[in-house]
Amino acid sequence: MNTISVIIPVKNGEANLDSCLNAVFNQTLKPNEVIIVDGHSTDKTIEIAQKYPTKIIFEDYGTVGGARQLGVQKAENKFVAFTDADCIPNPDWLENLVKEFSDDIVGVGGGIQNIGKGIWEKSIAYALDSFLGSANSVQDRVLKNKQFVKSISGCNSMYRRDDVLKIGGYNTSYSMNEDTDLNKRLLKFGKILYTPDAIVLHNQDRNLTQFVKRMYSFGFGRGKNKLFDLQTIPPVAALFTVICLFISPQIFLLLLLLYFAVLVFFDFLILSKAKSIVYLFTIPIIFILEHVSYSFGFWRGIIKGYSGGKI
Repeated sequence: MNTISVIIPVKNGEANLDSCLNAVFNQTLKPNEVIIVDGHSTDKTIEIAQKYPTKIIFEDYGTVGGARQLGVQKAENKFVAFTDADCIPNPDWLENLVKEFSDDIVGVGGGIQNIGKGIWEKSIAYALDSFLGSANSVQDRVLKNKQFVKSISGCNSMYRRDDVLKIGGYNTSYSMNEDTDLNKRLLKFGKILYTPDAIVLHNQDRNLTQFVKRMYSFGFGRGKNKLFDLQTIPPVAALFTVICLFISPQIFLLLLLLYFAVLVFFDFLILSKAKSIVYLFTIPIIFILEHVSYSFGFWRGIIKGYSGGKI
C-alpha cells in the first residue's frame, strides 16, 4: 500500500510555510501524514503549522540532516517524501513520485523550478538551471527527461522509509549536503530516478550576499564531508588556475580567457530563454560569484575535514 509521510524541516519559516502546507494538503494523492520538524522557531512558524492537521516535532540537532532523520524515525508510513518550507509542490507532486517506484529503485526525485521577483533573484534562478551553474546536478534544475541520477534534492525526494533506516538514515551532523550523502549510500542497493513530472517551486528569495553565503556553505559541506564528484571540478580548476599565476602567467591568462569564453557561451544560451538584454550582464556576475564562493568554501571544508575540525 502506497502510504506516504511528508516531512518538512523548518526553522523560522513563517514567510513561506503557509503556501507550502496549502500545496501539500491539496495533492491529487493525499499524504497520510505531514510532519513538521521544527528547529525551535522564534517566529510564527508553529502557529501556522497548527492551522493544518500536521504532526509537529522539535529537533535539537540544529542541522538539516538531524531534522530529516528525526522525521524519518517518527514517520509511520511506507514512503517518506521531503520538501522544504520555502517550496510549493505542484498538485500532482506526490502522485508522480510514488508511481515511479519499483523493486530496483530506492529513490525518486523531481525538478526544482526557482521563482523570484527581482532581477537578481531571476538571474540566480536562470544561472542555477544550467550545466555551468549546477555541474549537471538536478539541484535547482528542471531536466526534460526521466533519467537515473546519482543524487536528488532534499526538497523534492521520496524514499521507502525502511530503505533509509536500513542504511543508517541521514547523518545528523550535516547542515549541508545531507541529501548527497544519503543518496550516495542508497546507490549501493538500487537506482535513483529523476522524473520531470514531479515539480516543486522554490522561492529563490535571496539577495546577492545571501546567495554567496549559501554557495560557500554548499562548497564547505562538500569539501568537509569529502563528497567528490563532478561538482568538485570547479574548485579544483580554480586552484590550478591560481597556481598557474605563479608558475606561468601565460597559462594563467589563457585559462582566464577560456573561463570567460565559457561564461559568454552559457550567457547567450540563457539569454535565448530569458529574452531580456539585462541578463547579458547579470548572469556572468552570478556565475562568477557562485564559482568563487563555492571554491573558497570547498577548500576551507577540505582543510577543516582533514584537520579534524581545527583550523
